[in-house]
Amino acid sequence: MEITNPKPSSKRLLFDRRYGWVFDEWKDPSEEALAAGRGMFCIVPLTKAFLKTATNSIDFVARSTVKVLEKPDLLDPRQLQASLKDQFSRVTNIIQKP
Repeated sequence: MEITNPKPSSKRLLFDRRYGWVFDEWKDPSEEALAAGRGMFCIVPLTKAFLKTATNSIDFVARSTVKVLEKPDLLDPRQLQASLKDQFSRVTNIIQKP
């Protein structure tokens, strides 16, 4: 009685321009995607990152709106210009430090 392997070997020797000869294991992309594989464009991490960025942006806008509503003088052009000059000088000081 002969035992046969139903699946052929997924390992293979191939030449890669970047690394030379490598021993690689081929995996079915659909199985890897469902198993949180190494796919660069897996939809779950991309969606998670997008939602995190959107949540942070909405949170920032809400906090800024509340801050402006509490202190309407923050929208005064002179205050804005002074604030921008202060922030710009801080950035230039940080850049100039060794």
